[in-house]
Amino acid sequence: MLFNWISINNLAIGTPLITPDDKKFLQKKEIKSILDLRNGNDFLKIDKNKYLLLVNEFNYVNVQLPDHKFGRFSNKAEIEKAVLELEKLIKFGPVFMHCHAAAERSPLISIAYLNKTKGLSLIQACDYVKQQNKSTNLHLQQINFINSQ
Repeated sequence: MLFNWISINNLAIGTPLITPDDKKFLQKKEIKSILDLRNGNDFLKIDKNKYLLLVNEFNYVNVQLPDHKFGRFSNKAEIEKAVLELEKLIKFGPVFMHCHAAAERSPLISIAYLNKTKGLSLIQACDYVKQQNKSTNLHLQQINFINSQ
């Protein structure tokens, strides 16, 4: 499992937890909530019931977002919905947000969150997220959807 703090003791992003040791790791980091950004196609590749047993002690929310394999990027409404859910979960304490590879969806929502809540420009937020999470690999069009009309 990949784990990188975006905002120390507030928001971390990474890849899904797979083992009980991953769960213990998140508990040691005092993670209270998990925001899962995977979509239905991602869930076809895993045992979802086994995964749900791993996350059952956390506040768990799944906001399904498309990735590059889906044939389209997340639109503004989908991004806003994910940021809203993230804001709700952060009220409970530190959040671990993940997608499949921590390359597109979780970095994208991190950038949108930093832009909205910390006042960072999209360029500043993107640069910061890339520094914190080396696997970030976004298309410019994905970032442009954050502030699209």
